[in-house]
Amino acid sequence: MNLDIRHPGIWLLLCIVLFMIIHFMLSNGFIFNPEPHEFSSSEHYQMMIHSTVPLTNVTLYLPLPIKNGSPVAGSFYLTEEFFARENISVAFVRSPPGMDPNWTIFVNGSQPLYLKLTADRLYPNKTHGTEFLLIHEERTPLNSPLEFQETILPIGNQSIFLQKVNFSPELTEIIPYKDPDLMKYREVVVVPQHMMFYADYSTSPSAVVNIGSHVSVENSWKVSWRTKKNSYSDGYSWFHTGETRGWKMSNGIYGSAGGYYPNFSRPLWQKVLARSVPQK
Repeated sequence: MNLDIRHPGIWLLLCIVLFMIIHFMLSNGFIFNPEPHEFSSSEHYQMMIHSTVPLTNVTLYLPLPIKNGSPVAGSFYLTEEFFARENISVAFVRSPPGMDPNWTIFVNGSQPLYLKLTADRLYPNKTHGTEFLLIHEERTPLNSPLEFQETILPIGNQSIFLQKVNFSPELTEIIPYKDPDLMKYREVVVVPQHMMFYADYSTSPSAVVNIGSHVSVENSWKVSWRTKKNSYSDGYSWFHTGETRGWKMSNGIYGSAGGYYPNFSRPLWQKVLARSVPQK
């Protein structure tokens, strides 16, 4: 069937569809809303253990992210119940046997915390059994950009893993950026960073085991149809073949001051702050 677009009925239908599209875009700030809006912070935490074959007589001490001395991922408090699984014993431990104090970075007197995990048999493979994968994700809408979480200097202000070896990231600094309403920082990236954990298990020589964890926070807002973000992240990952005994050093990535930041001295942001009220 051929449609003649010159037909009055077809023109009317096209005009109605075009009007609906424009109305939707205008009402959602996709075109004529150049002011920053839709502020939010998102957090992500993940811990994973994966093996290609079963593990037996398992004992693990895995680092947990810490903020102000407590196990926290963003604003989410980690508990032993969060990690509990059938036929697996879990406990929080401050000083596992053999831990070297020199592995710990000093943050406001906070001590590192480990998740102790023991099991007679563990087969963390989603294809053949129960996968040990824990994920927490949450996005929080904000009334004001003043409520953004700290992502420039997360050490001492955010959830990070303290079990780091020879860790000394440089301080960041503001760098020139073409948009005066935004600020950019020299991003701090430590690749690889080294973290300590304990692994003791028996298994086949052909077993491939991956243990890792990650925590991150991201702030975002919209300007017209564009999304601007800034973030920090901290995490580690370890691969091994066969069985193992004792303390291990894993590789990981630490990053901060990534993305864009509001320049609150500009009139655009002063207008935003005047009409937005932070939640108490």
